[in-house]
Amino acid sequence: MHRLLLAALLVVTTDAYSQKDLALDTFRIKINSSLRGLSVVNDQIIWLSGNNGYVCRSLDGGQTFDTLRIPGFHDKDFRDIEAFDDRNAVVMAVGSPAIFLRTSDGGQRWKLVYKNEHKNAFFNGMDFWDEKRGLAFGDAIDGKLVVIRTEDGGRSWKEVGFKDLPIAQEGENGFAASGTSIRCVKDGYAFIASGGRSAHLFTSSDYGKSWKKNSAPIKRGKASSGIFSIAFKDSRTGVITGGDYQAENDSTDNCFLTFNAGRSWKAPLSLPGGYRSCIEYISQTSMIITGPNGTEWSRDGGNNWKKVSDTGFHTVRKAIKGNAIFLSGNDGLFGVISGFK
Repeated sequence: MHRLLLAALLVVTTDAYSQKDLALDTFRIKINSSLRGLSVVNDQIIWLSGNNGYVCRSLDGGQTFDTLRIPGFHDKDFRDIEAFDDRNAVVMAVGSPAIFLRTSDGGQRWKLVYKNEHKNAFFNGMDFWDEKRGLAFGDAIDGKLVVIRTEDGGRSWKEVGFKDLPIAQEGENGFAASGTSIRCVKDGYAFIASGGRSAHLFTSSDYGKSWKKNSAPIKRGKASSGIFSIAFKDSRTGVITGGDYQAENDSTDNCFLTFNAGRSWKAPLSLPGGYRSCIEYISQTSMIITGPNGTEWSRDGGNNWKKVSDTGFHTVRKAIKGNAIFLSGNDGLFGVISGFK
């Protein structure tokens, strides 16, 4: 495990959203990894994961990072990570075999807790309701999305029975761009988003045991297009975003709002500036959204979007317990949002 001091790294840029002094500071963590997994436990504890088997951890709000390549898994792309504190975290590797690992000692040792060796196994993300109950989902196998559940903090996982799995249309799958195409909200509600030839929002009200689906008007029709990220502040109110990652500057149909869990949709008055891979609520009415060509924020529930920076990331997350907002991206890119009130 290596400790990296961000103060010694290159400061790439500082941009400000003039109306409220919202600022984005960006740095490079000197590792050969695209960081798509980001979990912010509180204002001090941050976990990151990426390809080439890398996991990073900060205990001081991103001023320094411990970095490691998990032994035996250097070839794995860890697209999502969910942490509970400074010692306990679960990391998810995409591709076949699909691998979930868990640490209980801050990343010194990792235990294999789930493995799916089906040739089409490809998991897209995971989320937790609390420190015990969580959910993860993968691309369709035999016409249905794969969903697994845990009730012991990710120490073990159980597959949802085939008859209760969400039905996917031909050419419909999920996206593992930021680990946020799945969200768990209070009272056992969960949401899963898809794309490709079709795009749907799947909803569960029983901790992922059964599912309903609603169609979504997001850009779709190609394997590279659909819903890439979702955020919900309660069981009814949320936002979906995405587009086509092969047309990153195209903002057509890339964001929609719902106030009834996806039964109907509303387009924003102004749209984010292209394909977006992650969206996050930072208050009851404010959100941040990011993608490869830039980062924006909204103060009015997603109806209007204003540019924060031309710098783009894979992922943005707010502290589960706290106010800190961080972003992660290609080649060790790490961002810190400040000035939000």
